[in-house]
Amino acid sequence: GERIDTFDVEVLGVLKNWQAKSDMILVKMSGAPLDNTGIISGMSGSPVYIDDKIIGAVSYGWSFAKEAIAGVTPIKDMLNVMNLNINEAEKGLEPAQVPWQSPLFLQEPALKETMAGRGNTESHTLNLIPIGTPLVISGFDQRIVRDMSLALERYGLFPVQGGNMSELDDVVTELVPGSAVAAILASGDINASAVGTVTYRDGKNILAFGHPFIQSGKTDMPMAGAYVYAVLPSQSTSLKIAAPTKIVGRISQDRKTALAGNIGEFARMIPCLISVKGAQDVEYNFDVVDDRYLTQTLVQWATENALLATERQTGDKTVRLRLSLYTNCMERPIKIENTMYEPHPTWFPVYYITQPIASIMNNNFKAVKIEKITLEAEVTSERKVAQIQNIRIDKRYVKPDDTVKLTVTMKPFGQESVTKIISVHIPPDTAPGSNVIISVCNSDISQALERSRAPDLFNPSSLEHLVNLLESTESNTNLIVRASIPKRGVTFKGQRLPSLPSSLLTVMSFSNQSGVSRLTDEMVYREPVEWILAGFEMLSLFVEKE
Repeated sequence: GERIDTFDVEVLGVLKNWQAKSDMILVKMSGAPLDNTGIISGMSGSPVYIDDKIIGAVSYGWSFAKEAIAGVTPIKDMLNVMNLNINEAEKGLEPAQVPWQSPLFLQEPALKETMAGRGNTESHTLNLIPIGTPLVISGFDQRIVRDMSLALERYGLFPVQGGNMSELDDVVTELVPGSAVAAILASGDINASAVGTVTYRDGKNILAFGHPFIQSGKTDMPMAGAYVYAVLPSQSTSLKIAAPTKIVGRISQDRKTALAGNIGEFARMIPCLISVKGAQDVEYNFDVVDDRYLTQTLVQWATENALLATERQTGDKTVRLRLSLYTNCMERPIKIENTMYEPHPTWFPVYYITQPIASIMNNNFKAVKIEKITLEAEVTSERKVAQIQNIRIDKRYVKPDDTVKLTVTMKPFGQESVTKIISVHIPPDTAPGSNVIISVCNSDISQALERSRAPDLFNPSSLEHLVNLLESTESNTNLIVRASIPKRGVTFKGQRLPSLPSSLLTVMSFSNQSGVSRLTDEMVYREPVEWILAGFEMLSLFVEKE
């Protein structure tokens, strides 16, 4: 329930300067349930008093310890967090550097560095680490819970299936020292909240946890009380089984020594809608925390959860995903769409479609607020894939301004081979005596070729450029033809020189210095098909001399 239990402590000593400019009080705890459970995940922030004066918060411990020996974060270090001016310039993590084309999924470097040393350590080490934080969840498929556990355990977070917050919406918990407190990450058809304990209250100001959640610095998360159903004893890590109660405020600081919150102030969350059309048509409505590290990951898990909960686990699955991001700085939504196929018992990596959320929130150009997220999924129990088998052309020797008919043969799964005819135009300024390279491939290979040819194109120079890159990601159902066209001219140290006199062109073409290469353009043709393609074929055309 909401009863506050007390326990006895014996101060064993003070670990001076155990971290940079930080001391740690070492205590041995006994009484209440601790004799049976040892340190409990979720008790982070439990206040410790000597002669009715608070000295700090229980916050650190050792896994598999036989006795409840813990580290206490001194209250003076925690009060520094409360005294922070939350309107001052951000002094926490540096802005994240997230490459637009790579997935986040708890792999963002700044986040990994911040949380280094959190959670479980190697079996042969014994370190004083933050007491684990229960991540109380509901509405998630058991398979997603398993994946969440594997991803979060190393960070000191333990997914625990608890109750639905809606059943406790009308329960108002008075947050006082010793009360269970919850940081709300998602609420609605799915729920997720991190549970700890209140350490100190001064008016409407709250201190909790005694260690960071993810140490994101200035933050904005809803704060609620928590109703504890039971404490589960474990030799590894005992934990609280709980559910959040009514939201009463917001957490505004996530720092090294504490979380700080304010009662009566309320955090902004992002409304999300995930709809799945397939064997069953369902919708998931929920709000998710507005956080540059957590939002994308939570939406990813929610999407995987919706797919797993409504579709079969095994067998062929083809899914078309459409992500729409509504922001405060664009009149239209940012839209990303693609089709994927997965033959294995688990779903394909959904982060390929949700990753743009992290790219937008972590961009280096402009502060962007996402106002709404919608994600649509259309699932079919079909193997809609095809292999590019071969290509052929109607003529091998061409002249500038010619048109070549390219025939592409594809073999869809379970069907007869099909062909597509694509007309490839040879530009008038193609260099005589050169070779034109024709490549036919799928989206993955095409993007790899493009990055190799022009890597700077994938380094966004503005928010608009970033959005364009995200929205123009190659579709997996595009048949792509790339023609590498040698032109009259050269490039010199990245500069295009297309109109050189013949004499100078000859001299530079045979130059002995670096930085000189033949001027080459690429023409790209895209032909939509109904299958997800695989394969790569290539051939050469010979441009006749004049």
